[in-house]
Amino acid sequence: MIRGVIIEGLSTAGKTSLFSAIKEIHSQASNVEKSIIAISEHYSQVLHSYQGVLRSMDKDEHIQLLIRHVDYLELQYSWIDSLGHTKPSNGIFYLLERFHLNHRAAFSNSSNIEVLEKRLFRLNAQCVLLTLSEDAVEPRFIESRSNAWKSYVMENHSTVTEACHKFLEDQDQLRMCAKQSLIPTLEINTDEADWNSYARQILKGLY
Repeated sequence: MIRGVIIEGLSTAGKTSLFSAIKEIHSQASNVEKSIIAISEHYSQVLHSYQGVLRSMDKDEHIQLLIRHVDYLELQYSWIDSLGHTKPSNGIFYLLERFHLNHRAAFSNSSNIEVLEKRLFRLNAQCVLLTLSEDAVEPRFIESRSNAWKSYVMENHSTVTEACHKFLEDQDQLRMCAKQSLIPTLEINTDEADWNSYARQILKGLY
């Protein structure tokens, strides 16, 4: 038995906060998987810091990275399945942050990711897309972090309005990618930042 959640969304939508909340609430639940595999966006996103310098992976580099993660999940599932255990507690729960939709959004040709999605579908994956409403974009995306973050966000935009508009455009692109994906996707608006409530909603839908 294996199942998992893939958390997607733009920066400041709450992926990392929800990631932590799901791990905590799952660990406190009874009669659920004792084995958890949690891979944060630092090990799956397109943009990485190499020796302190930001660099984007090309498509082949990124798809190979995602393949390695899915290979590992399949190996662990094959192992637990070969043991013949049927109790939920002996299964595997996995949690991925910024994964397949990240690839679909970054690269125009997604034929390779569709193969990965078929594998994830067989591993009972469910995707959660975190979004913000228009009114929440400026306080969350522009103002919620440090001045260094605000400077980074505004680097390629002449006004705050322009930056927020770009956020909403990118968010709509993720919605489109989710519709194209083979993985069932639940969209959750995170304006209220109620991470524990969102986590309970997601886990309740899994079991």
